[in-house]
Amino acid sequence: MTGMTLPAACFCLMTGAMLGGLFLGCKLLRGLLYGGRFCAAVLDVLFCLVWALTAFLCALVIDKGRLRMFQVVLQGLGAWGTIVALDPFVNGLTGFMRRIGRQVIKWIRRPMVFLMGRWLAVWAAAKEKQVQKRKAVKKKKFQAKAGAKDGKNEPRYRKRLSKGKIYAPKRKKTKNPLEKLT
Repeated sequence: MTGMTLPAACFCLMTGAMLGGLFLGCKLLRGLLYGGRFCAAVLDVLFCLVWALTAFLCALVIDKGRLRMFQVVLQGLGAWGTIVALDPFVNGLTGFMRRIGRQVIKWIRRPMVFLMGRWLAVWAAAKEKQVQKRKAVKKKKFQAKAGAKDGKNEPRYRKRLSKGKIYAPKRKKTKNPLEKLT
């Protein structure tokens, strides 16, 4: 170790405080994105990678790449101090930003709901018009069939026998009832 104990200690505390701020930033981001376990896992992995990179770079600056215990302890102490001091502020800020986000969404949604209601009303009216049109056509057809049967006593078209009835063999009518049993 080079002999700069106080500057090295301040540097480790400062990097630890910055890492604590990064952790709180990840926590705020996860809260604003309504992230679940997957989002928390991804942000934790990224945070650990940044922490490892920072510890490595800090070790390069302080003692030519060798990681010392005081460096790890001071970085952890700096991060812990930042998190303990600012965590209530981040939690309150997350809740405040969520409330503002809900209000903004409500303001944006209000005209959308109005327009959707108008569109649905127009759509329902058009649908009802189509239904009425179909009912009128069916009624007209039914009246035409009823009129053809009542007025002319004959159908509008000639009934056609099915192929099975056309080509079915004809049976002879017998006068003796005993022939049917044999």
